[in-house]
Amino acid sequence: MNPKQFSKTMNKIHEAFYQAPLDVINSDKNEIILKSGNDEFCIENHIHTRFRITFPDYTGKISSYRNLFGQIMKNDDNVCDTSDFIDLPLSHVRKIHDFIQKINIKDLEKLKD
Repeated sequence: MNPKQFSKTMNKIHEAFYQAPLDVINSDKNEIILKSGNDEFCIENHIHTRFRITFPDYTGKISSYRNLFGQIMKNDDNVCDTSDFIDLPLSHVRKIHDFIQKINIKDLEKLKD
């Protein structure tokens, strides 16, 4: 799993939740930057056992993604956080990626809180 592969998962979620695709504006081996409108997202994998997804702000869209990831991982504690990023171990990234790639986009739309 690398940031480019996981960006397909992020894009599918973004399309389902916000009806707008994410465009790649910069990419290298360990990092990819995605953009939709004024929102910019960054997926980093500089520590090879962890991924960091940075969102445009610590409120808004990050909550929808955090809640979805919690539902998938069966640990949706509705954690209150004031950061603009989500750190995930590689095992969670793989599980989230597999789940999102297998689900129909219409069913994914229903998972938005």
